[in-house]
Amino acid sequence: MLRFELKNPDETKILIGKQGKSMRGFSNHIGVSQSYLSQVLSLKSRPSATIAKKIAEGLSVNIEDIFFITIDNKSYQKEKVKL
Repeated sequence: MLRFELKNPDETKILIGKQGKSMRGFSNHIGVSQSYLSQVLSLKSRPSATIAKKIAEGLSVNIEDIFFITIDNKSYQKEKVKL
């Protein structure tokens, strides 16, 4: 399973602001609830691949530009054992 974590939440907030959008406006624009976006931006929640992609596309950047992407080895090991 892939894990996504923002590299720099403050920089991401600045990118949102540079688009002339509030957090609410940006969350509406990308189709994500404002509370969930807030949790991602405050590092309280890690987004799914789908949400990370929506955020990156909404900012017109590559996903790798704003997110660290890692493999969750624990999930991989669990799935591997089941096979």
